[in-house]
Amino acid sequence: MKHLLIKYVQPEDINNHVDPNFTYLTYGDSGSRGAILRNKIEIGSYIFFHTSYNQKEYLTAYFYVEKLLTKEKNQAEIANLIADSKNDDVVIIGNREHSKILSYPLPFDKRIVIKLKSLNIDFGKVERGEQSELKTISDSTRTHRELSEEEVDWLISECSNRG
Repeated sequence: MKHLLIKYVQPEDINNHVDPNFTYLTYGDSGSRGAILRNKIEIGSYIFFHTSYNQKEYLTAYFYVEKLLTKEKNQAEIANLIADSKNDDVVIIGNREHSKILSYPLPFDKRIVIKLKSLNIDFGKVERGEQSELKTISDSTRTHRELSEEEVDWLISECSNRG
């Protein structure tokens, strides 16, 4: 089973487009990013979300995928969503019992990244003083990144006491 780490932008930075929507546990995408969802995610996958805020990177939530909807197969169900993701070609709906919105976001820093070996992020530029840790992590995780089962288990345990 495939799991993803997904970077998102704060709604105020993109004309108040709320996606992912943590109230309705929805996330949607189109184009090549939508194709990644369609081809890699299935019911039972986990998706972890991270964003930049106040010059730091944070993991803010994860969804346990309950539904994977596509406009080709589920157009009516997508149209009835009360979320901005209804404008996307592929929509994921998280399971309420197994998804988590972190009341206390987890700093997505070098300590976390080093444990996520599949990301294979090189901190050489940081060590040489050429680039900040935030830029290194942010640049390396702009696209959807796959996570292993072990990494998912570890991240869930790191998020366990964060509300």
